[in-house]
Amino acid sequence: SPGITFQRLVRTEQGLPVKNYQSSTVTVLLLNHSEVQSEFRTIAQKLSSSEPPQHSTLVLLLEHLYQATFGTHCDLDRLHHLLKAKPLEELSELYTSAADAQEVAAASPDPALARERLQAVLRDIAGAASLPAITGEAQPRKLHPIPIPPARCYTYSWDQDTFGESGTFVGD
Repeated sequence: SPGITFQRLVRTEQGLPVKNYQSSTVTVLLLNHSEVQSEFRTIAQKLSSSEPPQHSTLVLLLEHLYQATFGTHCDLDRLHHLLKAKPLEELSELYTSAADAQEVAAASPDPALARERLQAVLRDIAGAASLPAITGEAQPRKLHPIPIPPARCYTYSWDQDTFGESGTFVGD
């Protein structure tokens, strides 16, 4: 399925669940505060406080999904403006439907049929949501680079290295 690796990576790093494909990855660094340079602590704190809004992440993922599937047959500029205007709840529903279709396509043993079905579902989603039509001919525009948003980062500081009887951390 076109673009599935990018979609899974961003979805996982941002903690966005999709119906039957709910997975997430959390990386935890346990460091002694006195042994870590202040620059590293500053960067870690900045990353943990500057999470991209879910709305912009969903817009980015939908743009990527349509461009990966349709290339220059999709007016990405127009798509971007229409998606930005949609409320978070509607974007979330659109993305869930589109991502589910992409996962079904990725699991299909017949790539040509899977691509055809994915394109049909994405066209239906676009039509129902009043998104730009996907044209049959390539448009005279270039593909847009779509950046990977920074992964969600979490920091937690503590003063004592104490662990409970079960081996779990007991912090301040």
